[in-house]
Amino acid sequence: MKKSGGLEFKMKIEIGNIPLVMQKEEDGKIVEVRSVMNIKTYEKRSIVEHKIPGMNGNIFQDLGRDPVKISFEGIFQGGNAKENLETIRSKFKLGAEIPFNSDITGASEVSQVLIEEFGIEDIGGIKNQYKYYITLREYKIPIEEETPAPEQEEQAKDAVEDMTDDALASINYITGKVLDAEGNPKKDAIVKIIWNAGEIEIGIKTNEEGVYRQDNLEPGKYIVTAEKEGYISENEIEVVIKSEGGADIKEKQIEG
Repeated sequence: MKKSGGLEFKMKIEIGNIPLVMQKEEDGKIVEVRSVMNIKTYEKRSIVEHKIPGMNGNIFQDLGRDPVKISFEGIFQGGNAKENLETIRSKFKLGAEIPFNSDITGASEVSQVLIEEFGIEDIGGIKNQYKYYITLREYKIPIEEETPAPEQEEQAKDAVEDMTDDALASINYITGKVLDAEGNPKKDAIVKIIWNAGEIEIGIKTNEEGVYRQDNLEPGKYIVTAEKEGYISENEIEVVIKSEGGADIKEKQIEG
């Protein structure tokens, strides 16, 4: 409650930090008066009604509360009346949310608003006195999507890169088939894969279909030979594995 010059003001309304209810005195004289009247608040919930065929009664879905709507009339009187109204009008033209503070019943929790409608009326015969009409709409700050913290995002990126590297490594392979002199697949034939001029030698066996495969090889040049029951094949195949690739030499079958 605010008391000034013998008058009591029981209501507080501020928009954009501009008091709309006040009385200013200088040297015992009232030089400025601001007042409001015909205050209305309107609240509504978004309810959707669903009709179910073949059933009595309907289902109602509550989609939440709509923004509060506030409207009122006011009077500005005094030397700064026109200037203050132009300040409010500029905020209306800007179309951005502005601070709002009041003890209006049903709107005390509203802290930010948009000016939906605004009108000014000159009062004839009275100097520096104006009447205005205003409609406000509650502004709710949009909820932003949560984003991972920078450290978590970097860790996730590193994990994906590691998985990608592992997947690419498994792509580097050599596969082929060992046949006997009659063209039949050789089971359990020993296949030697030699890399980097004999620096690394890998021995694997063929399956029942005479097929062999070695994964996770480094890019480079390989020599592939096959032997069976103590006999070494005279047929060698030179294979080159490039980065992120494989060597499929099924068509170039080794005769063991």
